[in-house]
Amino acid sequence: MAQSARKPPPPAGFDRDRFFANTFIFQKWEMFDGVFTPGINCLRDLCRDLRLPEDLSGRRVLDIGAWSGCLSFECERRGAREVVALEPMPAEITGFDRIRRAVGSTRTRLIRGGVYNLNPAELGTFDIVLFCGVLYHLRYPMLAIDNIRRVCRGDVFVETLVSDAQVMVKSAGGLSRVALESVAPLLLDVPLWQFYRRDEMDGDRSNWFGPTAKAVLEAFESAGFAMTLLKNWGRATFHGRVRAGLPEFLHLECTEADHYDSVLRPIFGQDKEAWSAEQLAPPLSLAAPALSDPGIERPPPATPAARWWAAAKQLGKHILGEAAVRRLRRAG
Repeated sequence: MAQSARKPPPPAGFDRDRFFANTFIFQKWEMFDGVFTPGINCLRDLCRDLRLPEDLSGRRVLDIGAWSGCLSFECERRGAREVVALEPMPAEITGFDRIRRAVGSTRTRLIRGGVYNLNPAELGTFDIVLFCGVLYHLRYPMLAIDNIRRVCRGDVFVETLVSDAQVMVKSAGGLSRVALESVAPLLLDVPLWQFYRRDEMDGDRSNWFGPTAKAVLEAFESAGFAMTLLKNWGRATFHGRVRAGLPEFLHLECTEADHYDSVLRPIFGQDKEAWSAEQLAPPLSLAAPALSDPGIERPPPATPAARWWAAAKQLGKHILGEAAVRRLRRAG
């Protein structure tokens, strides 16, 4: 069994600051025993929140949006048979090749490209697909999710920004973050995608959509996965398993399914029958959640009457004004 806790010692004379000079790293990863990459996103916490198994022996892994490859190399360290790190940026910028050589990686390779380029005829299929920190950067999220389904024959792990606690709304002082529950609690169970036309989210023009957790679940379910929400704290983690047969959306009476040859075949370049998942990878046993892990941080469900009244109050505030709602409450 692979043991991710076993970190190799740093090479003699290894200077971390010099090694990473002029290289931006997103993830903080223990590349050597006691030596971490200078990122801000803790990879150990990410793997815990994804419940990524410690033992990935024999699995073929695709890491979408790999950047410098820290998560890819961690999967190799956990025993993955092969890891494909998919990243549009060149290795000279991300530092991928330098890290690969430093840690002695032999089973992880970088492919320049993105989630829109996934093609099973070129890449084959994967037992595990990692899709972390990418979804909200995509202008065409459903195209990406459908492409993931094409190359996945087992499990998908997703980490993304979600808008449940941070809907961006205009106010007198500019944009502000508002919890969706404070607007209308009923909307937490509605699959919504907030569109960022420019840089509304964090001043970052590469952010296009902020889905609710429910939206992520429904989108992957439609594409042919059985999904589970693992944790929701402003960002969220999910695990999914490919369902056998055709994806759900190709069973519907819709244009994409009924007129597949003229609508989708030019995009995906494969017959409708090729979407059918038959030979699936053995299921994974997810790592147990940490004992101190708060899990899904949402309030306990209210009764239908309470949820309806909360939504009605919010609607009344928007239509009548908050002062009028207070007067009605006192009168009632």
